[in-house]
Amino acid sequence: MANLEHLERLQQGPDAWNYWRTTSMEQPDLSGADLSGASFEFANLSGVKLDFANLEGANLKNAYLYRASLKRANLRIADLMNANLEQADLRQASLEGADLYKAKLVEARCDRANFSKAIVRRANLSRASLKGAEGRFSDFLQANLMRANLSMANFYQANLAGSNLIEANLSWANLLEVNLHKANLCRATLLQTNLCRVNSHDALFKGVTYSSEPALAASAV
Repeated sequence: MANLEHLERLQQGPDAWNYWRTTSMEQPDLSGADLSGASFEFANLSGVKLDFANLEGANLKNAYLYRASLKRANLRIADLMNANLEQADLRQASLEGADLYKAKLVEARCDRANFSKAIVRRANLSRASLKGAEGRFSDFLQANLMRANLSMANFYQANLAGSNLIEANLSWANLLEVNLHKANLCRATLLQTNLCRVNSHDALFKGVTYSSEPALAASAV
């Protein structure tokens, strides 16, 4: 349940909110708040509790969400371009159709989050956890997923062209018809990974760990 005083302060706009954050020691609680369509560009939301909040279509461009808690939050079609979500908790959050271009999600917890149809181009998700995440038709072009945990994730027909998947864990992940053109999967773990009909043209697989005989050569386009 959102703190009504904190909610009123946020509704005064990013400038007033950011000033309050610099003068107050309170930890804002906006859990469950309906903030759909609101604008929080450049807002300091670090450490803020936004669990179960409705942020559908919200403008969070360049927002500072370092270590924010967004468990099960609704971020469908939200604008998160250049947002800082480092070490944020996005477990089971909905990011369907969201724009995360160049967003920072280093060490973010995104287990079972929904990235379907999201734009995650050139975002930094190094060491992030996307275990069991949904990523159908998502666009991770040139994203940094180095050492990320993508085990059991569903990336059906996703675009991972040019992405950095060095030492990433893709065990039991579904990469059916994924575009891995020029992706770097050196030393990645592909135990029981579904690689049927992937486009692996010019991709790097040096030192990859497979469960048994790699199916990639027979199934790649």
